[in-house]
Amino acid sequence: MVEFSFQRLEERADHPGLRESWLHSHALTEQLRRTPDSVSMRCGVCDNDQRLLESEDWREGMRCERCGLSARLRSSVEFLRQSCPPDLPLYCTEQATALYVRLQRGWPRVQGSEFAPSATQRESLARHLRGLGGHGGVDFQDVTRLTWEDASFQAVYSGDVLEHVPDYRAALAEFRRVLRPGGVLVATYPFTDAESTVVRAKLTDSGEVMHLLPPEYHGDPISGGVLCFYHFGWDILDEVRDAGFSDARMVMPWDPEGGIYFGNWTLIAKR
Repeated sequence: MVEFSFQRLEERADHPGLRESWLHSHALTEQLRRTPDSVSMRCGVCDNDQRLLESEDWREGMRCERCGLSARLRSSVEFLRQSCPPDLPLYCTEQATALYVRLQRGWPRVQGSEFAPSATQRESLARHLRGLGGHGGVDFQDVTRLTWEDASFQAVYSGDVLEHVPDYRAALAEFRRVLRPGGVLVATYPFTDAESTVVRAKLTDSGEVMHLLPPEYHGDPISGGVLCFYHFGWDILDEVRDAGFSDARMVMPWDPEGGIYFGNWTLIAKR
């Protein structure tokens, strides 16, 4: 897997490799549209040749027929493999998902959580987790006030969560706090590939939601939709550095043979 890695927008501008990967992705997508069975991949999670499903969406589609993980999730697993050996502790900001089931199989010391304050919610999520082939109960955590001890984990994975957190800066500080020195944050979120973050909604002083743009909701296995507050831009890297991370980059993986096409931008930050 090739990785295009940048510490700031200026490094990314007019990068020839990014342009080539974008053109190649369009060509492969057109081929898939004409002859859906003509392109297969070697899934890095299944470690086997598989057919691609839902090939129109380069991020949430491109699913492996066997494990069901999208391009974003499969590339996230690869980044975690690079960052966290399987015998070290890993924290994941989700549990009732197919990705978490895969993490349980690869990282025996993985711990996850959901933003589910009520016991009824957590039991529903635990049933969903078991239905996916996972095990264990579901833990409630607020990512802005984690209950883990300092330096608890070698890696933290946050997959499309930060955009739903009004005070995402507090979450970044908490992620750094629970990481060991040298530990790594791997995070995905809606990324504009533009200079500035788009604020779609915010909380007023009284705690009410103020919509600045038409409301946008993202699905989850129980509630069906969670409000999106942000589409992040390159300025998120400054926020990550301000939170105390020594190195912060936006990294785009590129692996057409593995079904990873253009646009799966991922934050990689080291404590």
